[in-house]
Amino acid sequence: MKLHKSLFFLLLLAVAGCKKYDIAPLVKDPAYIRVFNDLSNDIDVFHSAQVAPFLTFLMDPKTDGDVPNDAEIIGDYMGIRQLYSLSYPVNEANSSIGTGTLNSGQPGSAPVINLYPLNYEYPGNAHVLTAPVMNGFDLSAWAQISSGKHRIMFVVRPQNNIPFKELASTIRSRVLLDTTVNFEKGEVYTLEVVSRDLDNGKYGLYIRHEQFVHQAFDENKLYIGFVNLSGKKPLDNQQGFGNYIGDNVRISTTYNLFNDAVYATQADVVYDAYPEYKDTYMTTLNTKMDTGISFQPLPLLPESAFFYQGILRSYYAFSNNNVFFGTLPYYSFNLLDADKPVTDPDSRLGYLLRCHRDPSSYNNYSSRDNNRSAPNLNLLVNSGNGYHVYSTVNIMEIVYDRVYTMQLQRGFNNVPKN
Repeated sequence: MKLHKSLFFLLLLAVAGCKKYDIAPLVKDPAYIRVFNDLSNDIDVFHSAQVAPFLTFLMDPKTDGDVPNDAEIIGDYMGIRQLYSLSYPVNEANSSIGTGTLNSGQPGSAPVINLYPLNYEYPGNAHVLTAPVMNGFDLSAWAQISSGKHRIMFVVRPQNNIPFKELASTIRSRVLLDTTVNFEKGEVYTLEVVSRDLDNGKYGLYIRHEQFVHQAFDENKLYIGFVNLSGKKPLDNQQGFGNYIGDNVRISTTYNLFNDAVYATQADVVYDAYPEYKDTYMTTLNTKMDTGISFQPLPLLPESAFFYQGILRSYYAFSNNNVFFGTLPYYSFNLLDADKPVTDPDSRLGYLLRCHRDPSSYNNYSSRDNNRSAPNLNLLVNSGNGYHVYSTVNIMEIVYDRVYTMQLQRGFNNVPKN
């Protein structure tokens, strides 16, 4: 009997020794939040009133007078969001804080390693309780919080490795935004710090009460919705469209299919448009900061369209400044100034967004490579002893001269029937 007790005690020690994280207490009546930093514009001669785009997110802060020194939730080292984000954290088993890598975007330039921690969003890879599967979507990129009213604060912090609570009070007093938000039980929210006016350094908190958890989506179709989160048009972009996508945005789409016959005989890279999807009008965004997303259905081709002679087609890619044209079907979206529409999609007065890149490595490309490109909206997954194509629901967020893609993915354990 003593031997059994000893073995039981050793087993308990072994289990305790393998424990990596404390188990978070359950949240009663939770709501779910996700937080982004959209301040993607650098400080320059035209925007000297701007703040550095590096923040600390605080929920229910504790203050010494007007200076925050702690909080119930701290999302520290929050840098600029990535251009492509999923409905679940890509590296959810890893540390919530990593070292960032930047690239100047110039051909041949070496990456610049940031010597400070960097988070692209909250919760990101933080070890917190997250949202369950809702409406068939994996939403573990959203963190659980208690429902009800919460004070939300963002502080501008320096780009160093000092945790927020150890920063000097003069730094912690640099409060950018301070507001109170009511979160309803069981609902999903996306919070984004946005620039209201780049020229005058005015900022705001955009809050979207996500409705995709309540909407019906056909699993045999792709869906896409656009929202304009740009602020006032900057003065240095008043002459023409420039790098600013516009106040009123007309959006059309083309579904591009690789022409194998032409390529086989002439080695010319030619794409044909899928019937009824050649510069087809989709919508016009006449307002900004809309909290509702109107999702447009798009065709999901049969799996045979993603293979050629039994081999999976390729993504469009760069390698040592060489371009490798992909052969996978892909959507492109033409974003034009609705007040001054132009017919040439490659004109400086338009913004042609090609969704033809490899999602698995898209955020690792330099800014030059990502210019006016986005991940392929068709989800290719190796499941059921082979590659299969799954539909996705996508939110495209226009922020001045950038388009951020948020992709909602269903579980892909079941092989699709198409």
